[in-house]
Amino acid sequence: MMIPARLKLVFSLLLLAVLSACSSLPKVQPRPVLREGEWVTYDGKIMPYQTWPVPEGSQPRGIIIAVHGLSGASTDFWFLGDQMPRHGYMVYAYNLRGQGKDPVVADRGDIQSSRQWLRDMETFHLLVRRKHPGVPIIWYGESLGSLICLHTAANRLNDRRDPALLVLASPVAGLRTTVSGFRRWLLETAATLSPRSRYSLGDLAGVDEKKIQVTSNTTHGSQMAVTEHHINSFTLRLLTEIGRLLDANPSAVKRLRMPVLFLASPNDVLCSADQIQTLFAQVKSPRKRLLWYTRSYHLLLHDVQKEEVTHDLTNWIEARLR
Repeated sequence: MMIPARLKLVFSLLLLAVLSACSSLPKVQPRPVLREGEWVTYDGKIMPYQTWPVPEGSQPRGIIIAVHGLSGASTDFWFLGDQMPRHGYMVYAYNLRGQGKDPVVADRGDIQSSRQWLRDMETFHLLVRRKHPGVPIIWYGESLGSLICLHTAANRLNDRRDPALLVLASPVAGLRTTVSGFRRWLLETAATLSPRSRYSLGDLAGVDEKKIQVTSNTTHGSQMAVTEHHINSFTLRLLTEIGRLLDANPSAVKRLRMPVLFLASPNDVLCSADQIQTLFAQVKSPRKRLLWYTRSYHLLLHDVQKEEVTHDLTNWIEARLR
């Protein structure tokens, strides 16, 4: 039987419409899940993580989720992982997207939006909580990780007691190096026009990275020379997103309700003692504490007072949970 040409045209148009609709359907993302050594986050990205469990045969009294800093990795928390399980606290540390352990090499040193970091933090927390129901969870954020923990906690207004405790180590309360309004406008404009342009931290700060003191006996340059996850440069949009988190710090700390601990050094290369003190004063939670480590620098868990840091941390956690 011959099909009329007009009917063929109708069928063809219907077929094109169906195919077009199918191609425009949103892709189904894999469900977030915690596997052995890796996890799937909210948008399907797979990232590595590691754990330091409590001694075999015992149950954790608490869970610490540790978030590293810029150009860092989960392995930075080896000392925390060595010390805290002895007191009954299991440690989880995941690697940030866009940093040195990102499986997609082209993504290292870049981030589309800081909201990705916050959603990753939220997703990882929920996965850990599901695996350890009823166990108190403590967030420990270091440097950039402190920004991520702070802003994620501040956004969790529907459940103010989860996480149970918040620890901000070497908190990025501001920048010692003042960026003028005009220079910042230039950076933001450049980030809009060329978001993937890359610069080293030394380029932006106008200093030699080999002279940036990060512990009492090492510099940023010497640390990164022996660090496999070191990133040489970062995109302008990543740096701009960090700047936006910094701008929102004062409003974020005012929304915190859980107990908060600041672990800080007056010698911190990123921000001054006055900036840290000012941010701490803005925390609205009545259960807050600020501890100073005067012989240390930015990397507290790698410096001469690291035993004091974990000792103070343990005592604070136990007092709050008790």
